[in-house]
Amino acid sequence: MRINFHKITAGPFQENGYIVHSDNNPVCFIIDPGDNPELYIRKVDDNNLNPIGIINTHGHVDHVHAVQALKEHFSIPFYLHKNDEMFLGDHYQKICLMYGIIPGKTPEVDVWLNDETVISIGQYNIKIIHTPGHTPGGICLLINGDIFTGDTLFKGSIGRTDLPGGNYNTLMDSLKLLMKIIPGNTKVHSGHGYSTTIENEKLSNPFLLNL
Repeated sequence: MRINFHKITAGPFQENGYIVHSDNNPVCFIIDPGDNPELYIRKVDDNNLNPIGIINTHGHVDHVHAVQALKEHFSIPFYLHKNDEMFLGDHYQKICLMYGIIPGKTPEVDVWLNDETVISIGQYNIKIIHTPGHTPGGICLLINGDIFTGDTLFKGSIGRTDLPGGNYNTLMDSLKLLMKIIPGNTKVHSGHGYSTTIENEKLSNPFLLNL
């Protein structure tokens, strides 16, 4: 199944969220809606799409700030890895205030994800690859020839590890795993910046050259 997606870049951290759907089918799901929920609602309405779920690569505020508003607007469930529960609740509210973001409702998780598995959301079979390091519950989402890496892997860079729950060695182990199991022609869509491919990152990403 070939997928299409709409990338929405929003918020003070210019975070990338995605609305994923297939050809000739309005059923879609949302990845990492970080801010400005009205942008997602408008894109869904303009393209006559039908959202059935929200799934996040991790729980940092710049990736989850629009989650609750979209959950309530579309009446859809929210999926997050269990190890990132630490970023919700009071932590979410405190971090919003720290960065000058008006706190919304704390996102409420409907489905807690565990380690590597395949989940089905509607017609989509999504391979969950646990890639901790940026956060303890960081995951990548593999859908056929596309992988959504959140803040694990960027074009030319990798995720920060100096934030709570981050660990450089753990992140490098996660990146080694991705380089080993994901085909080189797989398209990489990250939480910030531009898309790339696994092969391009193997050849040019300075953090990966010695892996």
